[in-house]
Amino acid sequence: MKGKLIFEETQTFRGTWMWYLIIGITFASISGAVFGLIMSDNPDDYVGLIIAVVVTVGIMILLSTATLQVTIDERAIYYKFPPFVNSEKKITKEDIEEMYIRKYKAIIEYGGYGYRFRFRSGRALNVAGNTGLQLVLKNGKKILIGTQRPDYMESAIRKLRENRVMNG
Repeated sequence: MKGKLIFEETQTFRGTWMWYLIIGITFASISGAVFGLIMSDNPDDYVGLIIAVVVTVGIMILLSTATLQVTIDERAIYYKFPPFVNSEKKITKEDIEEMYIRKYKAIIEYGGYGYRFRFRSGRALNVAGNTGLQLVLKNGKKILIGTQRPDYMESAIRKLRENRVMNG
């Protein structure tokens, strides 16, 4: 059971530059498929076009449903990133060796946005921006959780460290 909530943030890809890029690619893919179907007499051409449209629309649906949810109470950090991480994960204060807010380069360090993993950098869950909560766990694992509210998250991890609950 969660204790008193001291931080909560929900992020989606909707409204980010990536979402506009995906919409543009989807439009181009569907337009190309329709144009290709109109211009082609060969039924084999249809298969590639249909696959391209299905994959592009699938990625669009995936990004439209992806939601990074982060909560912090006086005892732990909780995160969930459906459809990538469907069950809520809990990282207790006792599991954490280090935690701090930092700037990062999503593409260079993790290969982009979303649910990412790199051997050197560890796991990243991010939607947009370049600021996140870096966790180094006692078992050696690293997790970076992106945030659009770094000042509030900094205050929350300070309270988590001190095990104080915010008044009001």
